[in-house]
Amino acid sequence: MKVLREPLFHFVVAGVVLFSAYAWLDGSRPVADGVEPVRIGKGEIQWLKETYSSQWLRPPGANELQGLVTNLVEEELLAREAQAMGLGDDDTIIRRRLAQKLKFLVEDTSRLAEPTDAELRRYFEANAARFEDSPRVSFSQIYFNPENRKDAAEDAGLVLAELNADAGADAAELGDRFLLEAEMTRADRQAIANVFGDDFADALLTVETGKWSGPLKSGYGTHLVFVSAKETARKPAFEAVRDKVVAEWRRESEQKVSADYLARLRQKYGVEFDDSVRAMLEPQPAAKVAAQ
Repeated sequence: MKVLREPLFHFVVAGVVLFSAYAWLDGSRPVADGVEPVRIGKGEIQWLKETYSSQWLRPPGANELQGLVTNLVEEELLAREAQAMGLGDDDTIIRRRLAQKLKFLVEDTSRLAEPTDAELRRYFEANAARFEDSPRVSFSQIYFNPENRKDAAEDAGLVLAELNADAGADAAELGDRFLLEAEMTRADRQAIANVFGDDFADALLTVETGKWSGPLKSGYGTHLVFVSAKETARKPAFEAVRDKVVAEWRRESEQKVSADYLARLRQKYGVEFDDSVRAMLEPQPAAKVAAQ
């Protein structure tokens, strides 16, 4: 053990450590056999330029492009070494990002083929309901706050009878204070649902025009409503919604391409579930009844 205390031994060990560190940090050393070098060509440069331009709405300058290339090289080197070290094998975030990236690449393939005008028109006719102008309703309402009343629905019924008996009654003086819209003009179903809820919106679309009706329930309480005007759904001209048709066609195409690709992956790799997991995935009795 005497040799461990010798200065010469310490000098040699330090030299070996320094040499190893230099060799590891020296990027000019020859590439190891069988290792594919990082290659940056015209395709990568074009991708960097397009990515930068889409974000900043201008092409990168010379110095900016150099910085982008440096970052790309560093990212590729670090990513390769991390993969070689197995750092991402059990990392949920990395697995999710890789899956998302592949999904985006698969969906991008569907964008390579642009639909013809004839295809778009056929798609428009086959899915006409998607592009119809939504029904619109103009209405006013009287609110009955359940927190201030013993029976808001009963009170609403009494006020409704009063309004129908006296057309000159001042509706603004009836009911309780409502902090949101007392009336809406040419509102579609979604706009109404955003304020009053889905059930209220669906019920309102069935109410007759020109008379007070109700009571209708919302998440806030009870309402009487007066529908002054209704506009039924209308099928627009193809030219008026062409951009929307293109967007829907692309979205559906991407979904189909993605679903087909996943089906092939399932066939390629197979998917197996333990019995306990399979039982969890089976529809419950209530769900089966609802589906029938």
